[in-house]
Amino acid sequence: MPEINLEKISLLISQKLKEKIEIVDIEKIGSGYHSDGFKLTSKENRNFFLKRVKSHDYGFEIPERKLNSLLVSNGMYRRSGMSPRAIGVVINNQNEAVIMPELDENSEIYHIQEYKTNGASYWSQLESRKAKNRLDQQDLEDLEKITDYICRLHKVKYPSQDIEQLKIVYNDGLRSVITNPELTIMLLHDFDDRHPILPAREHGKYVGLMLNLMHLWKDRYDRLSALHGDFWGANLFFDQDGSIWVIDYSRIPWGDPGLDVGWWLAQYLWLYHETNNEYFKESGEKFLEIYIRKTGDKEIRQAVSLVMGLCGIIYIAPKFYPQLNLKPAKTYYKNILAILKNNQFIWKK
Repeated sequence: MPEINLEKISLLISQKLKEKIEIVDIEKIGSGYHSDGFKLTSKENRNFFLKRVKSHDYGFEIPERKLNSLLVSNGMYRRSGMSPRAIGVVINNQNEAVIMPELDENSEIYHIQEYKTNGASYWSQLESRKAKNRLDQQDLEDLEKITDYICRLHKVKYPSQDIEQLKIVYNDGLRSVITNPELTIMLLHDFDDRHPILPAREHGKYVGLMLNLMHLWKDRYDRLSALHGDFWGANLFFDQDGSIWVIDYSRIPWGDPGLDVGWWLAQYLWLYHETNNEYFKESGEKFLEIYIRKTGDKEIRQAVSLVMGLCGIIYIAPKFYPQLNLKPAKTYYKNILAILKNNQFIWKK
């Protein structure tokens, strides 16, 4: 990919913030299948985060889709009103960096937001806790902070009183779990008929279970809220002072809170099957308990079911796990099937 022009980025950030910002250093800090992440450091000792969407066979060869992905993410950040705040979306053509020009396949599209320099991801913390056998005070404090964050986000409501409009937006969130260009259907594209757990011939039945849940939950506009859209431990960080910050709002801006909560629960479910350690089951149940206490959402254990279908694919996907550990993967997949069939989050060996 072309180099990122720090002079252009400095100028655009300065214009946006109405103050002099000179970016002097760039460091690649992460890479996912959707995008690469970079830390930008300024001469003024300010830090920013830059996300660059990749082109691959998940639908982002078309530049307009790159732009749409980052515009949605940027809007979600602004809507949440939380820190770190979004700076804006940059389109970098070969000769200039501008806002909303004509796009072609050579356009480079970035998303810039503020960046916090310290912290460890919650996923890395979970990985380091595989030998733990029970929750301790630190775990409980972490879960309180995590649920505080996501509960605050889920209190943000769609700005309309029109019931039909609310239904449309809510239903779009359900459909996006299945039809978003980088989620269920596109992930299944890599599963051929030789896959040991979910061969291509079984895809219709599997997606059918998800479609049944989509129809079961549709029109529940009373549950509509702002979402993170990719809420899991790799996107949530604990700073050195114990505070948390979250990155990578994306994909599904509005929908049922169960979509975020299910995505979060899936990591505990996977680690539970991978390690056979009750600690992760206890962590998931405690997270649910605290979330229900703070929101009063008595349906959340059911509302996570649809997105668990997506998560069932993610943790066994050939693109992510070409050397899949079949034993835990099979029990995890069976657990996901039980959730889809029963419309209920359960732990099942």
